[in-house]
Amino acid sequence: MKKLIAVLVLCISAAMLASCGGGDSSTKAKVPENPGNVYRVITCDESGAPVEGVAIQFCSDQMCQMGETDADGIATFNSEEGVYTAHVYMVPEGYADDETEYPVPEKYGDVNITLKAAN
Repeated sequence: MKKLIAVLVLCISAAMLASCGGGDSSTKAKVPENPGNVYRVITCDESGAPVEGVAIQFCSDQMCQMGETDADGIATFNSEEGVYTAHVYMVPEGYADDETEYPVPEKYGDVNITLKAAN
């Protein structure tokens, strides 16, 4: 059981380092704490630097909203708590399209998306 817990901790730590802000300190995204009453989609590149100008679709089963990431790589959505998904609708030049459907926490929170460079 202790080995399983240790493996889980290592996997979670690796996933956190691979998400936005996991790059070296010169490119690391400085993401302010979520105020707790909004949903945020945070985008970064593979080095952890924020990506501005990413068009994000934020959808429930009844409607979608559009947003765009700012200079900090953050798109904010002021929606009631519920079940949502986030989709990358359009990426800036130099980034590969991402057709992943990202689950959003049911309580206000953040979704981290790491964009890959275009080939």
